[in-house]
Amino acid sequence: MSQPGMPGYTVRRMERPELDFALSLADAEGWNPGRADAGPFWAADPRGFFIGLLDGVPVAVISAVRYPGDGTGPAFGFVGLYIVRPELRGQGLGLRLWNAALAACHAPTIGLDAVPAQQDAYRRDGFQLVSRNVRYAGEAGGTPPDEARPLSETPFAEVLAYDRRCFPTRREAFLRAWLDAPGHVALGLTRAGALAGYGVARLCRQGTKIGPLFADDDATARTLFRALCAAVRPGAVYLDAPQSNPAAVRLAEDHGMRPVFETGRMYRGPEPAYDLGRVFGVTSFELG
Repeated sequence: MSQPGMPGYTVRRMERPELDFALSLADAEGWNPGRADAGPFWAADPRGFFIGLLDGVPVAVISAVRYPGDGTGPAFGFVGLYIVRPELRGQGLGLRLWNAALAACHAPTIGLDAVPAQQDAYRRDGFQLVSRNVRYAGEAGGTPPDEARPLSETPFAEVLAYDRRCFPTRREAFLRAWLDAPGHVALGLTRAGALAGYGVARLCRQGTKIGPLFADDDATARTLFRALCAAVRPGAVYLDAPQSNPAAVRLAEDHGMRPVFETGRMYRGPEPAYDLGRVFGVTSFELG
């Protein structure tokens, strides 16, 4: 529908090809999205992506993905990919898009990752800062440890159950697509017959990002991290480590990684319950 106060500006849900445009904007912003992000992102919630058009031309995008609730927890929303073309900023286009997306994301808790400069703006909309995430950069390579195995050897139901311990709710559709996406490497580690952790490395526009990295303990996380670094092509590797888990910070620092970017995890609504001690690397800043 056309938005009052801005003739010719309309906001609607994206069609699938338009998500590729959104990711191209993210790339231009230096966010370095994954090369295969579009498929898993769309699988998470095909109705969770919005676009603003000025006289029919795409100029602004946002995601407000809703993970449906079930017996393991209530619905959970996450906002990301919030971008207005630079030459059109400051005219209210982003605000109209933001309001439309938030109104459509029906969840008791909505999260986002905000750069420090924007956190006050999100506070005015009811979001509260709860933790920091720091992106660390290092180099891929090394000798793969024997313990890590392809995650496909573990039944998906077991992977899904482990993931739920480390994320606010079940995300089955997303996870199936994320684990099998082109250019993704998914590894797991089993101890005493049970999954003790898993991680995914995804090929990005530049280098490789590791996320999620979930593990029972520091030793498991380090084994998986080394295995993922050894399994991907040479070049830069990135890990988004939650500062609320000191072991995750030590892992990055002990592997010679340096901080290059920071966000604050913010929530509107009750802070979700999940095992932060098992989170050594968040999945993505776009979908949580």
